[in-house]
Amino acid sequence: MKKNRVVSSAIAGVLALGLMAAGSPSSAVEKMEGMSPEGMEKCFGVAKAGMNDCKSGMHDCKGKARANGEKDSFVLVPKGTCDKIVGGKVG
Repeated sequence: MKKNRVVSSAIAGVLALGLMAAGSPSSAVEKMEGMSPEGMEKCFGVAKAGMNDCKSGMHDCKGKARANGEKDSFVLVPKGTCDKIVGGKVG
């Protein structure tokens, strides 16, 4: 009986965390726009499909890059890093 209660509590906790993490697409955009760009730069052409940061000319939300290395999709990297990546263009 006690074991069932512990397992049920654990499952409920995991589900609650999952719901909180899901958020909404607009909250992801707001987080990106609110990030301090100090010390960071946009590096275009190196984002993995679905792993880009924020909107670009091809789409309006983080994680929407359809292919690896889309020229209009970027990731934020520490300044000076993009120049060291093959195919990376500072934007």
